[in-house]
Amino acid sequence: MIQLLRRTLKITAVSVLAVAASASAQTDLRVSVADMKQDLASLLHQVKSLRLEVEQLRAENARLARSQSGERTRSDLLAAIEALRTAYKQADEAQKQSILAEVNRQMQAFAKETQAAVQAVVGVVSSRPATPAPPVNFSEDYPKTGKTYVVRSGDTLSKIARQHGSSIKHIQNANKIANPSRDLQVGQTIFIPIAP
Repeated sequence: MIQLLRRTLKITAVSVLAVAASASAQTDLRVSVADMKQDLASLLHQVKSLRLEVEQLRAENARLARSQSGERTRSDLLAAIEALRTAYKQADEAQKQSILAEVNRQMQAFAKETQAAVQAVVGVVSSRPATPAPPVNFSEDYPKTGKTYVVRSGDTLSKIARQHGSSIKHIQNANKIANPSRDLQVGQTIFIPIAP
């Protein structure tokens, strides 16, 4: 049962870390996780106390059995032990159900808080207007002489300009390349302006 509780605590902790979406939500999540850990520790302490009481009852039962061995029959003793075992199992099951119900309740509350935080972040992000990219104006002020070049893997405008004695700006203007990382493709033929 303790392993189940520890596994549930680990799953709860992983879930808490996986769904955290914002700094303010993370603070609330940490508090919730700390509360859940504290509640779980309290419940584990109660289970240990119950087990200790059962062990004490067993020891007392054994002592009484030894002192009153002449008064009780074997079947009476077995019935008392079985009743004690049944009571322990019932108490253990009730405790387990209580722990699971509390963890489930806290997880549902946490899920609602997390969902609200995620929705708040989504609302903020979606309410921002999209800023269009400014239009690029290409200049005709570049050398009209030069050569063609087929772009190879690993090429960048700066590398091509350096290898052929041109400038990045001239290559961009001649080929109308607004965004080199997007507009420069392997296998593409470009014009490299070179001053005479």
